[in-house]
Amino acid sequence: MENPTITIAGCGALGSLLAARLIEGGVSVQAYQRPGDQLDALKESGITIIGDRTGEDRNFKLVSVSDNPSDLASSQLIIVLVKSYNTESVFPVIETLAEDGVVLTLQNGLGNVEKLVEGFSEERVAAGVDTYGAHRISPGVIGWGGDGYIILGPWHQKSKMVWIKDLLAKAGLNVSYVDDPRPAIWRKLAINAMVNTTAALTRMRNGELLNYPPVMELMNNLGKETVIAANRAGILLDFEEIWKMHLENLERTASNRPSMLQDVEANRQTEIEAISGGVLNYARDDQEFPYTRAVYGLLKTMDLKAGF
Repeated sequence: MENPTITIAGCGALGSLLAARLIEGGVSVQAYQRPGDQLDALKESGITIIGDRTGEDRNFKLVSVSDNPSDLASSQLIIVLVKSYNTESVFPVIETLAEDGVVLTLQNGLGNVEKLVEGFSEERVAAGVDTYGAHRISPGVIGWGGDGYIILGPWHQKSKMVWIKDLLAKAGLNVSYVDDPRPAIWRKLAINAMVNTTAALTRMRNGELLNYPPVMELMNNLGKETVIAANRAGILLDFEEIWKMHLENLERTASNRPSMLQDVEANRQTEIEAISGGVLNYARDDQEFPYTRAVYGLLKTMDLKAGF
């Protein structure tokens, strides 16, 4: 596939970091971004990555940025990175998707793929997880939070989408392809349920969480409850494996401020419904999953207090 265009739908912190990596790898990247200061900054100055792995601050230009799909070129791949509660907002960009194009969600939480399948056909939807770390410093200016990996695969088991993995890997991203992305999504959910919630409540970066035994105990229990929920959803996970991944992630991205912490600090709505709320959907009664229920209640209250 020669020089395809990729659309980033939701060019926030993580979307901007991925866009920069893809541009660096020679890929044509455009952004579908809601109106606001981020859209204005991307149009005027592009993406600036501060303190990335090279130790330098660098700027990257998108081929196009707009909140109007008619301003965008046809693209082979749309990567969806909007907040889980805004998934339907990407539906208008469907008109830019090439006839054989694919929509790939790398969003947090549960329920995103199901929403995209409503707007697109199941055979054209891919799903996965992304553990690269990034945080927004100011509009258009993104702080590097640590390298990670991407795991992706087709939602429809018979679809073949290895070309997406090859395209992203060619641009220098660490990408793995799986026939079924559901286990990876649940593993990422478990990690998000542990780190995003506790970081948002304690206002700590990833690495700081390791220094406080009460937080570590809370995260351990949140992870165990998520594994039980996954098993009830038909996804068999090993908690010890999840916990090891979690600890490695905290160390690898020690300076990162998780997305939910960034949302709380910016007075934005959190993704608590798609993360902890997703876990609670598998509780058998209102007494089960007490740790998840507690952090869900606290963060949901913070959302309500902020007007969401």
